[in-house]
Amino acid sequence: MSYINFKGTVKKINLKSAEETEITISIPASELDGQYNTLQSMLELKVIGGLDSQIVTYKVMKNAKTGTPITRYKVDSGGVVFVAQPEGEQLTMDLGLPAEQIEVKADPEQIDLEVIQDFILSGLAPQFEDMDYDFLEITERLAEGETYLKIASDVNMGVGIFVVMVDEYRKRVAPMAAEWDKWRKGQVKAEPVVDKGTVGGEGEEPETVEEDTQEGGEESAGSSKGDEPDEQTQSLEVAGDGVGAENDKEDAPSVENVTEGTQDKNSGSEGDGNLEEVSKEALEAFILTNRPVYDDIEIDGTPILFPELLQERIELKKTWKEIAQEKGISPSVLSTKYGTYKKRVEKKMKDSRGAA
Repeated sequence: MSYINFKGTVKKINLKSAEETEITISIPASELDGQYNTLQSMLELKVIGGLDSQIVTYKVMKNAKTGTPITRYKVDSGGVVFVAQPEGEQLTMDLGLPAEQIEVKADPEQIDLEVIQDFILSGLAPQFEDMDYDFLEITERLAEGETYLKIASDVNMGVGIFVVMVDEYRKRVAPMAAEWDKWRKGQVKAEPVVDKGTVGGEGEEPETVEEDTQEGGEESAGSSKGDEPDEQTQSLEVAGDGVGAENDKEDAPSVENVTEGTQDKNSGSEGDGNLEEVSKEALEAFILTNRPVYDDIEIDGTPILFPELLQERIELKKTWKEIAQEKGISPSVLSTKYGTYKKRVEKKMKDSRGAA
C-alpha cells in the first residue's frame, strides 16, 4: 500500500458536478522530499485522506469598552500558564463593593495549530473535567501520523464526534498556548502578580506538568513587585534577577515547580509554601553535589539518574523535553518522575537542616 504525509495549502475548490468535487492543494517541495515517486504511483488511483486545518480560530471574551480580555494569562519562569486576577476584581474584593457589570464581546483570534500542539506536547496544557481524555497521548499519536479514524476507534467514539472534541480542546487551550508561545520565544516579560494565590483560585497552584522551552528563562521573566509574592511570583523573581542566569538561559527548570504544583493540588498533601523554603538553585546544587538516586523512582526497573540528567541539561543547555526524547522517555512521564524525585530530595534537605 502506498502512503504519503504532507502539509500544504488549499488553493482551489471546484464543484465539477453534483457527484464530483476537485480540490487543488499546493504542497512545498520540501514536504514531498523522498515521497514524490510514491505520489506519482497514486496517479488515477482511489485514495482516502483528510484535511486538518493548520490554523485554529477561537474566541476571546473581551471588555466591550476597553477591548481588554476578560481572562488574562501570565506565565511563570517555568512556563506554567496561570490566570491572573483582574485588578478591578481585587479592588472590589478589598473594598467590599458589588461586582461591576461589564459588557462583554467575543472577538475571534487565530493561532497556528503547531503552537497548540507544541504546548500540549510540552505537558503544560491543562485537563478539563468534562473532557476526560488523554489529549497529550492523542496529540502524540496524531504527530506520529496516525489518523483521527484510528484513534477514535481506539477510544470507542465516532470519528466525527472525536474530531469535534479534539477541536474544542484545542480552542480551550489556545489562549494559554498563545501566551506560552510568547514566553518560550522570550517575548513576554513577567508582570507583578496583583494578588497572591491567584492561580486558578486563592492559594491554588498551576495544574501542569512539564516544560518545553529553549530560550524562555533568560528573557521571559522580569522582577515581581508584589508585597507578599506567592510561589509563582518567586519563580519570576529568580529568573528576572539573573540568579543562575547561565543555567537558566535555555529553560528555567519548570518541571521542578510545575510537577509539584499538580501533585500538591491533586493529593492535598504537603501544603503550599514548601517550594518557598528551598530555592531551585539550592536544590540543584544539592542534587549535583550529593547526587542522590532512589531505586523506586525508575522506568522499567532501572533507577533514573537525575543528577546526571540535570548536569547534562545545565552543561549542554538542553531542555527537559530534549533529554526525554533522547533517552526514549515520554516527556510527561519524565516530568512526573522528576517531580517525585525533587520532592524526595527537598524533604531530605529539610530533614538535614532540622537535624543540624
